[in-house]
Amino acid sequence: MTVKRIIGPLLLCLLLCGCGGAETGNAVQEQYRTVRTAQMEAEVTSHTSADSRTFTLQCRYDAAGDSVTTVTAPGELAGLTAIVSGEDMTISCDGLQLPAGASLDVCPANCLPYLLRALAEGYVLEQGGEMLEDSPCLRLTLDTTAPGGDKVLCAVWLDEEGLFPRYAEFSQNEQVVLTAKLLAFTCTTSEG
Repeated sequence: MTVKRIIGPLLLCLLLCGCGGAETGNAVQEQYRTVRTAQMEAEVTSHTSADSRTFTLQCRYDAAGDSVTTVTAPGELAGLTAIVSGEDMTISCDGLQLPAGASLDVCPANCLPYLLRALAEGYVLEQGGEMLEDSPCLRLTLDTTAPGGDKVLCAVWLDEEGLFPRYAEFSQNEQVVLTAKLLAFTCTTSEG
């Protein structure tokens, strides 16, 4: 009987905390809906069943136009650029452009713009506080749908104070397919 008396109030507290937490996730999404442009640099790792490859990428995001992602490392791929316009992607290198067709899945070329769209439009499944490299962060797990129709879960760790992204994991079919450690992030919003 004592256990029921303790569990009842604990469950009530958990439910209340969950409700209040939803407001935090909604506030973050409202903030990211106002992002008009952003500059990002990140170390992105693509995880496949065969191996993992890491790239350093710089991205110029424009909510109303094209997003341009350029590889800066490894050296043999430096300068390779992906231009994402809606669902279409073009690959560019040394002034030559190759239409790559529809960008149906999350990949290194589109994951940074995808991250900003997920923060603005994804459905918040989970949220809570978590430490990342000794810094307090707000961790959100967002349910999104890739342009090809596949479900993508995006877990993102946001700096607790500034709410800018620090790290993200993209999962499909219960497997982490990409991770992104953000090295730099700046943005402009419609509010200022």
